[in-house]
Amino acid sequence: MSKITNNIINYIRSYSRYDLKRESLAWLKIVKFYLPVAIPIAATAIAVFIYIKPIPLTKTYLAIGQGGGMYEQMASTYQAYFVTQDLDLELVKTEGLESGLQQAHDDTSRVDSSFVTSGTATAKQYPGLVSLGSVEAAPLWLFYRGKPIHVDDPFEYFSQKSIAVGTEHTVTHRMFTTMMALSNPGTGERSNFLRLAHSDAANKLRKGEIDAMFIVDGFDSSLIQSLLNDPEIHLMDFTLADAYVRKLPYLQKVTIPKASINLSETIPSQEIALLATSVNLLVENTLHPAVQWAFLIAAQDRNLKTQRFFTNTGPYPAYQDKAFPLSPVAERFYKHGVPSFFSYLPLWLASLIDNFWVLLLAIFLIALPFVKKISGLRSGASEKLLWKHFWELRHLEDLLGNSSTPAETTAVIQQLQALEIGVSHCWVGAAHMRHYYNLKRCVSSSLQDAEKQLKHQMETNS
Repeated sequence: MSKITNNIINYIRSYSRYDLKRESLAWLKIVKFYLPVAIPIAATAIAVFIYIKPIPLTKTYLAIGQGGGMYEQMASTYQAYFVTQDLDLELVKTEGLESGLQQAHDDTSRVDSSFVTSGTATAKQYPGLVSLGSVEAAPLWLFYRGKPIHVDDPFEYFSQKSIAVGTEHTVTHRMFTTMMALSNPGTGERSNFLRLAHSDAANKLRKGEIDAMFIVDGFDSSLIQSLLNDPEIHLMDFTLADAYVRKLPYLQKVTIPKASINLSETIPSQEIALLATSVNLLVENTLHPAVQWAFLIAAQDRNLKTQRFFTNTGPYPAYQDKAFPLSPVAERFYKHGVPSFFSYLPLWLASLIDNFWVLLLAIFLIALPFVKKISGLRSGASEKLLWKHFWELRHLEDLLGNSSTPAETTAVIQQLQALEIGVSHCWVGAAHMRHYYNLKRCVSSSLQDAEKQLKHQMETNS
C-alpha cells in the first residue's frame, strides 16, 4: 500500500474519531441558529416545487377508439416509448374517437388525451383541449362486392344500397355523414345505412350480407389489409378526389399505384385515387409538459422508423389541422425541434429545464451567493455562539459584583459552572479558535474570583 494511501486512511480515521462528531454537532447548532430563517425558505421551496410539478405523478390515459386499427397501433408504439422514460401510458378503448374526445374534455373522466381526425371537431366544441399536431394520415376507404363500379359519385350510388357506415360517435360515421351531405344534401339517416362496428361490417361484407362498407383507418391496419387482399372485395376509386379536396381543405388526395398491393397478381388492376384526412393528437391543456414531450418525441420516432405507403403524406408530427390551437410545448417543438440536451437528461428533468429555465436561472442566481457563503454561515454561527457566551459571562460578572450574600454568590458560581460546561461543548470554526480559548480562560478566571468571593463572605459572616 502506498504512502499516499496510508496518509488518506489515517486522515479519515482521525477525522472520524475526533472531528466528525463535533462537525455534526456544529451543523446541528447552525441549523438551530438559522431555523427562523430556514422555515420560510423551505416553505417557499416546497411551494415552488408544487407549482412547477417537475415529475408527472399520475398515469396518462389515451383514448384510441374501438381498438384493432391504426389508432391502437400508433398508441402501442407511444406506450413503448413511455416505458423507456419511466412514464405510464394506458390505452383506453371507447365506442369511437368522438366518445374519447368527449371523455378527454370531461374533467371527471380519467382520459386526458385522445386521437381525433380532421374535420370532426373544433376548439369551440372542446375549449379545454389543445393539439400536439397531426401524427398520421387516415384514408377514407369504400369497399364493395360484385362487379367493378366506375362512377363519379360513389356516395350517391350507394345511397340506396346496404352499406355499413360505422357506429355512432365514430370517425367513420361522422365522415360518411359529411361526405354524403356534401354531394347529396338532405339524404340524412336511412335504414340501409347500417351502424356496424368495423369487424362486424367486414364479416358481413365477406359473406355478401351487405353491399359495401365505409371505413376510416390506416393502410397498415390488419382489417384494411385483409380487405385489400380479398379477391371478392373491390376498392372504390374516387375519381373526383381533387374536387372533394377543394370543398373540404382538411382532406388530401392519395393514390394506390397499380399492382402496389400484390405485384404478382396485379392488385389493384389500376391506379386508385383515395381521400385521406389527418389524425391529430389532442390533450388537456393542463397535461404535464413531460408527457406532451413524450407524445411528440414518440410520434417523431415512429415516423422515422415507419415506411410510409402513401409517399405524399407526412412527415409527422406536423401542424396541419388548425381547428385546435397548439399547446405551448408543441409550439416550441415545431419552431425549434427537440432541444439537444434532451438526449442527455431524463425526460422529466429536460422538460422541467425547457419549461421553467427562466425561473430555474433566477433561483440559481439568487442561491449562488448563499452557496458560496456556506463556510460563512458556519463562521457566522460560530462567532454568534461565542459572543453569546461572552455576553452571558459579562452578565454573570455583573451579578457577581452585586452579590452580597453567600447564597447569591453560590447561585452565580453554579451558573458559571454551567457556562464552563457549555463552552467546553461549544464548537467553533478554526478562525475563532483563539476566541474560544480566551473565553475558556475568562470563564475559569471568573469562577475562581467567585469562589474567592464566596470564601471571603463565609469568613466574614462567621
